[in-house]
Amino acid sequence: MLSEAPSGPAELVRLRALTGVKWARYGADVLPAWVADMDYEPPAAVRRAIGSLVDAGDLGYNTIADQLAPAYAEFQERHHGWRPDVELIRPFTTVLHAIETVLWYTTAPGDGVVVFTPIYHPFLAAIDGCDRRRVEVELQREGWRLDPARLEAAIDDTTRIVLFCQPHNPTGRVFDAEELSAIADVAERHDLLVISDEIWGDLTYDVPHRPLATADARFGGRLITLGSASKTFNLAGLRCAVAHVDHERTREVLAAMPSHLFGNSSSLGIAATIAAWRECDRWMATVVDELAERRRQLVRRVRADLPEVRLDPPEATYLSWLDFSATRLADEPAEGVLRDAAVALSEGSRFGAPGHGFARLNFATTESILDEILDRIAAALAAH
Repeated sequence: MLSEAPSGPAELVRLRALTGVKWARYGADVLPAWVADMDYEPPAAVRRAIGSLVDAGDLGYNTIADQLAPAYAEFQERHHGWRPDVELIRPFTTVLHAIETVLWYTTAPGDGVVVFTPIYHPFLAAIDGCDRRRVEVELQREGWRLDPARLEAAIDDTTRIVLFCQPHNPTGRVFDAEELSAIADVAERHDLLVISDEIWGDLTYDVPHRPLATADARFGGRLITLGSASKTFNLAGLRCAVAHVDHERTREVLAAMPSHLFGNSSSLGIAATIAAWRECDRWMATVVDELAERRRQLVRRVRADLPEVRLDPPEATYLSWLDFSATRLADEPAEGVLRDAAVALSEGSRFGAPGHGFARLNFATTESILDEILDRIAAALAAH
C-alpha cells in the first residue's frame, strides 16, 4: 500500500472531501470508478515543488518552463530508452489541447482521421469538433489486436492522420512490434501523420512500453508524440503536457501562429511536472506495484464473483474494459450499474460502436474500496 494513501474509513473520508469530479459528481452513496484519476495522493516531491512556489509568493512570470523539455527527454531516456530532441518539444496545456491544435491547423474539414475503436471518447469528440471525418478501424474482439488488412481498407485519398493511443485506452493493450509495423507501413505508403498519445506508457505490467519513435524507422519525420505526467503521477488538474513534433509541416504551422494563441501551462503545473519527472521514480515504481496488486485482485474477483462478465486483463493503465454483454445490463451497463449498484463506471458505447455492452472500470483505488465496488456489482447482477 502507498504510504501516502491511507486505507479504510479514513481514506473514504479523505476522498469524499475532494473537489475533483471523480468523487464530487455523484452522491455520497455512490462509489466512483469512472474518470481516469487515481485515488492515491500525488508524490510528496510534487507537493513540495508546488508549495515552495506558493510559500515564497513566487507566482509571477516564471522561467522554469525552460526545464520542461529537458526533464521530459531525461525521463523518457531513463525509463523507455528514447532520447527525444529537446528542440522539437513544445508545451501544451493538455494532450487533447495538442490533438485539437494539430487537427485544426494541419487538416481541412472532411479530412479523415484514423482511430482504433473502442477508443478514448474525447478523441472522437475532438475529431467531430474540428469537422473532420472519423475513420474508425475496429480492433479484433479477441485480444483487442489491430488488423492490418482492416486498417489498409479504411484508408482513402482524404485520410490525413492516424490518431493513436499507446498503451491503449480503454482496453489496456500494449500494441506489439507487428502491429506497430503495420501502422508504420500504412503511414509511409499513404503519407500520413501519426499522433501518438503515450501518457499511459509508464503504467505497464508484463509488457514494456515502446515509444513509437523507437518502434520503426518509418515513423521518422511523420510523428507527433504526446506526453504528460498527469496519469502516472495523478496530476491531471494541473494542466501540463508536451508534444515532440517530428513533423516539419506541423512545426512550420505552429511557428507561424501568434505566440500567445495556444496559451501556456501555469507555473504550478510546470513545477509539478518537472518534479514528477526528475524526483519521483521510486514513487512511480511503488504505484505500479500497487496497481499490479489491484489488477490481480480485480481479475480474481471478476472471474470468481461476476461469472457473466468477461474481461481481458489489461497489459497497461489502471483501466479495465468489462464485457457485460452476457448480463441483463448489456444495453447500457454503466447506467444499470449506477442505478442498481451505486457504482459509477464509464459507459462503453461512448468509446465507439465496439463498446456497446461494455463499461470501463478504474481500479486505481484501495483494496477495500475495490472489493466494495465489486461486491456491489456482483450483488446487483445476482438480484435479478
